[in-house]
Amino acid sequence: MFNRESVSTSLSRRCVEMMLSLDRRQRREVMAQLCFDRIGQKQEFIINKYHDSEDWNEITYFMLLRGLDIGANRKAYESLANLLSYRYINLVGHHRQSIEALLLGCAGLLSRLADVMPESKEVAELVAIYEYESHKYNLPQMAISEWQFAGTRGNNHPVVKLLQIANLLSQHAHLLDSFLNCSNRQDIETLFCNSDIPRWAYRFLMQGSMMGSMSREKAHILGINVVAQMQICYSEYTMRTDLDTRGIELLESLPAEDNLFIRRWANMGIVAESALESQALLQLSKSYCTSMACDKCLFRRFVDAK
Repeated sequence: MFNRESVSTSLSRRCVEMMLSLDRRQRREVMAQLCFDRIGQKQEFIINKYHDSEDWNEITYFMLLRGLDIGANRKAYESLANLLSYRYINLVGHHRQSIEALLLGCAGLLSRLADVMPESKEVAELVAIYEYESHKYNLPQMAISEWQFAGTRGNNHPVVKLLQIANLLSQHAHLLDSFLNCSNRQDIETLFCNSDIPRWAYRFLMQGSMMGSMSREKAHILGINVVAQMQICYSEYTMRTDLDTRGIELLESLPAEDNLFIRRWANMGIVAESALESQALLQLSKSYCTSMACDKCLFRRFVDAK
């Protein structure tokens, strides 16, 4: 019986042998090519979104909200970014409490908060702000059923994530610029890990936790999937080659991702040393090895050209 997975694993092992034969310079070169290949596949989506508004801060904001979840709530965050565009963040003057009210209100979460926390003066204030702003700008509201809450404890809860992002948005009036200025791991952690939440929302954190700020791990994921992505895409579109280099350096400074694909490569002897390498190995796995597209594989072409 034909077993596609076993054939794919066999092909991956052949790739491992060839990769181990490369010196450090050659490995970095091919990893960068594969990483750019992965980013390039995502650029069409970003450029199409950009053409909808022709506003780079708008698409940066959309990608930020979209990047908050790669699982069950990704579509909900996308819907929120489409319903509450970045221009409304500008209209309220990047005032933190107003942004909290807009994000939670348009997400359909604020009315639920008011029901479960009727004693909270802070939530009542957010409701009043949202009612005023939503009437003023005729803002739509998502249905609560669009959100998945199972398994969303602590920092994964949508309320916590949106409050963290509200803090971030209140601190950076030009969102794209704040992303373009990141060049290393410390920049990413400084940008995202200072996004604390108000005290009233600590009830959504896991019992005993006193950390309302975004975790380093989540910040790194946003650095990989949003910040570096936007840097390189913006670079390609505006022909600012310095940002290509910055995006690659950023990925090299961030730790490698930990997932099933990366662990499989590690078990075969290829340990990703950075996010650039883990992105490259994901591209190799998902676009070439899994589909057995050796004839199109950038890595095979690189090896053949040596």
